[in-house]
Amino acid sequence: MLRFWSLVVTLSLGACSAADEGTKPPTATPDTSVFDNCVAFATELCADAEGCCRTAYGDFSAEGCLETFKRTVCHPGADAVTAGKATFDEGAVAGCLEAHADAHAICTPTWQQTLELRKKIDGACRVLSGTTEPGGRCGSAAHCKAPEGAVSADCVKNVCTLIEILPEGAECPFPSGSVSVCDDGLACDAKGLGATGHCVPAVAMDATCDASVLEGSDCGLGRFCDPETERCRLATNMGGPGCSQSNECVSFDCDRLAGECAPAPAVLSRATCLGASSSP
Repeated sequence: MLRFWSLVVTLSLGACSAADEGTKPPTATPDTSVFDNCVAFATELCADAEGCCRTAYGDFSAEGCLETFKRTVCHPGADAVTAGKATFDEGAVAGCLEAHADAHAICTPTWQQTLELRKKIDGACRVLSGTTEPGGRCGSAAHCKAPEGAVSADCVKNVCTLIEILPEGAECPFPSGSVSVCDDGLACDAKGLGATGHCVPAVAMDATCDASVLEGSDCGLGRFCDPETERCRLATNMGGPGCSQSNECVSFDCDRLAGECAPAPAVLSRATCLGASSSP
């Protein structure tokens, strides 16, 4: 299964910026005003998330949701501002909450919806803005600067990296891991892991495709080449039987032996909905 950048992280934690796992937080005293504003933001977001959490996981913990935000967003965010590695914009809070609310209303998106939600949240959620340019060293995603628009920045292997939805003609990495991806209707022609290519028009829906290539990307992400009809089809399996390759699943995860798609992920993680100590 190919793993792409996670909307779960973006939607549930991207309002500020999540800490890079395995990186020790700064020892400076956190900026109290930023921390308090972040907690107030998280309280509103968690309240709005309850319906999606109950739909996705059958339960919800307001306390667990808030504690997750404090640990992964508010503490590292306040630390970054205190260290002069990020700035805080209270004026961005309302728009960011609105963008998250749109995601919560959908809750379990298709790939096409994932792209649209990603654009909306990346464009609206500039509550914290890092000061480190792309390519610079970082200890947390909160340190990283992203340009205006539907672009986010992440701290990948301690280097600030832009994560974006790419237009036609843009250079693209093979879609695996936390990387930029081509927009809907496009496909990256990179030949394999570690390779780069360019975003090119995908084979159109219902047009003939090469079904001999297992999990081929010619139809574009969120679509697949139907092995029976040899035509591009939309991936609509949200979880359950009826797959022979991962790109037939909205989750991009097919158990080929069982012929079954893993459930499509919700926009909120289990830890966000129930707290970090919740069982997987």
